[in-house]
Amino acid sequence: MEIVFTGILMAVISFVASFIVLKLNLPFLPKDGGKTAVTPDGKIVEVNSASRGKTTGVGLLFTLVWYVVTIAVYGALWGLNEQLLINVGLLFAMTMAGYLDDRAKVHWRDLLKGEIDLVIAIAVTAVYLFFNDTEVYFFSWHMTLHPVAYVALAIVMLWCSVNVTNCSDGVDGLCGGVTIVECIAFFLIFPDMPKEYGGMALALAGALIGYLFFNWFPSSQLMGDGGSRPIGLFLGMLAMQSKHPFALLLMSFVFIFDGGIGLLKVFLKRRLKIVILEKIRYPFHDHLRKNLNWNVPNTSLFAIGAEVVCTVICGVLMMLFGG
Repeated sequence: MEIVFTGILMAVISFVASFIVLKLNLPFLPKDGGKTAVTPDGKIVEVNSASRGKTTGVGLLFTLVWYVVTIAVYGALWGLNEQLLINVGLLFAMTMAGYLDDRAKVHWRDLLKGEIDLVIAIAVTAVYLFFNDTEVYFFSWHMTLHPVAYVALAIVMLWCSVNVTNCSDGVDGLCGGVTIVECIAFFLIFPDMPKEYGGMALALAGALIGYLFFNWFPSSQLMGDGGSRPIGLFLGMLAMQSKHPFALLLMSFVFIFDGGIGLLKVFLKRRLKIVILEKIRYPFHDHLRKNLNWNVPNTSLFAIGAEVVCTVICGVLMMLFGG
């Protein structure tokens, strides 16, 4: 019960602090320049004019609240361990990389951002292996992976988690809402996860609830890469700390389906000249918005509802087969 109380306390503090900080609408935050895409005939067109002029990069603020609350609460109650401090530092590095891209007049190349994600994913994996073993679970079945196999699995998982989450941040309330559900679900489904990461999950959920007051349609603020990228990294960390890395396939299924399939589609087309799902626009939230004419709140609520279903299925499977 102690960890439940502490987690709820962290969530409440994060919510209040996040709401207050974001309410200030600090002037140094950049303004969104809109979203463009290249048509098949080579023309550059604006596809998300609604975001133009909104304050973006506020992920810097609510993630800083999240980090400070985590360090302050755990430092006061139980003291801080080295692994937690290093991981918070790596999350902050991802936040800053995303925020600097948010405020850049010319956004960074996708290759550069992918390389930064890779370096941080390697660092997170190295830190994990320094402090932990390579045991993984698939429901009740478990095994100890060879370190090389674990490194490959972890790096791919972390890199993909960062990028599918980032790609899904394109509709008011979607990324924040889905992440809130996933963080709470990780806390409930995997109670044996180290207490500091369960508490961090609830603290992030609280900070994001504060953020949604400004990001729900019609939004005035956007998290930008400074929010979505560290969120994706942390979700991957939760899968590693729970020792159920394969559970991320179900826990993050909404992000994988919404943004991940789009990444796969682009890779196949650019590198292998293979075209798949030609009639479906990705990220999938763009298909709902542009092709099926769904409004923004319904699109976000659909994604959040789908995430609830996925996490409930994961929870039920863990109850039945988790041992």
